[in-house]
Amino acid sequence: MKQLKYILSGLALCILFIFNSCTDLTETPYTFIDPGSFYKNEEQLNAGLTNVYKNFRSMMSDYTYTMRIEECTELGQPCQTKENGHYINCWYDINNASSSTFSNVWKAAYVTINSTNTVLARGENVTMNDDSKAAIFAQARFLRAYTYFILVRLYGGVPIPETFTSSLDGLEIPRESVETVYDYIITDLEYCESILPTRGTSSYEVWRVSKGAVQALFSEVYLTLASMEDNNSYYQKCIDYSEKVIKSDIYDLVEEYTDLWYAFNANAKNNKESIFELQFSAEANQANWCHQMFGFANSFTIPGYGYMYYHRFGPSIYTWESYDAQDERLDVFVTKFTYNGTDYEFQASDNGYYPGVKNWVSATPGNAKFYDYQTSAELKCPAANMYMLRYSEILLNYAEAKNKLGDTGEALKKLNLVHERSGLTALSSMNQEDLDEAIFQERAWEFIGEAKFYYDALRTNRLGKRLKAFMDRGVADGMYLFQDLMFVPQKSFLWKIPQGDLDSNPALEQNPDNVSDPNIPLR
Repeated sequence: MKQLKYILSGLALCILFIFNSCTDLTETPYTFIDPGSFYKNEEQLNAGLTNVYKNFRSMMSDYTYTMRIEECTELGQPCQTKENGHYINCWYDINNASSSTFSNVWKAAYVTINSTNTVLARGENVTMNDDSKAAIFAQARFLRAYTYFILVRLYGGVPIPETFTSSLDGLEIPRESVETVYDYIITDLEYCESILPTRGTSSYEVWRVSKGAVQALFSEVYLTLASMEDNNSYYQKCIDYSEKVIKSDIYDLVEEYTDLWYAFNANAKNNKESIFELQFSAEANQANWCHQMFGFANSFTIPGYGYMYYHRFGPSIYTWESYDAQDERLDVFVTKFTYNGTDYEFQASDNGYYPGVKNWVSATPGNAKFYDYQTSAELKCPAANMYMLRYSEILLNYAEAKNKLGDTGEALKKLNLVHERSGLTALSSMNQEDLDEAIFQERAWEFIGEAKFYYDALRTNRLGKRLKAFMDRGVADGMYLFQDLMFVPQKSFLWKIPQGDLDSNPALEQNPDNVSDPNIPLR
């Protein structure tokens, strides 16, 4: 692997990130640590690792990422006022780097990477047990690998700084190739797998990155590479790593789908289906504000539903309608409540216009995956965790890869484990093409709202076709805020590097302009 020796200005990136963030999520714990004053002993090195977890969480839980990545697909639908109609069309002006949709992600990613590099570099001189130090390094490298996995899928090749800095010097750092970034991810994960204990190991906290999390991320990485390159050897690697998770007998599906979610189950956190999740708590600066931003009400608090909700974003009406009536996953959607003696009920026939005929005050149902009904609204600290890797995803990864290599029988078995958990009858035998489509559709129903579907739709080259059909249907039906699609993404689509980051790093080269899919004409 090509190694790039360069110092990235972490302070500059931190400054950019802070001034471009709309919320205080960048300041939420795990507690902030000043890298310049730490790493003199084991306790301080652990605190530095906690800071890496904190920075990774800030990146992945920023609602401007989770909300927009869903709105780029058929699964998401904004609930704002008519002045914000462009939010239904993330694909406008996509070649303008000054209006980059995911600018916060780039900045937050390099904050996470810099904090990881700080732990690795300063930790070398800390005197402590070698195994304990290696475990700290492995956790940090996993979070770095996951961060690069987000970046490479959004932007393609990106800079790979090899160490940290606390100065503004030496900001010029060029991009590496996509291949080099994936090699770097794989090298980090190979190290992590060799070091980290399995979940449940004595004295190793359940929320920490474990060997199973590494293998699960490997499964996702190799499935992405297999799809992008149509490479059967990568499909086999996806199968191999998925099998490691499955055969570990550590993870399993939670029997009731609603028990996965903190809104319905106070014991949902770090359950047997969870492989890796972001930790939140009902304390100052530790709240999960996706609870509020993914809301279903207009700035008021509903008794029994936790802290106040906004109505920024929700699951698309068409996706909600696509569920089988017997599908228990429908139970996570909020479609009715009573407030101050008035009944409110969502009606799809409102076409997103509100207030609806039964008083509904948003454009879509609510999605309770981020909601917290457990914590008193008076605390103003919703505390639902966020899943990064779930066992159901590994089953579907395994099913997809097995089917691609021709083993439709084994693929169907794993698909049906997820399908039947939702209360539905097992799917019958089908041909390879239909099974591939069934697995993909199961992902939509299973992971709606979890910032997963965009990447699956893009790598399988379904995003543009399905998005075009979704928008055309909404326009034809007169759905609230819907507009004609302005751009149809292809499998090769990459977002523009944010202009501010290009300006601060002259060595960066911008991605070429994207071209709308010529096989799917616009109106």
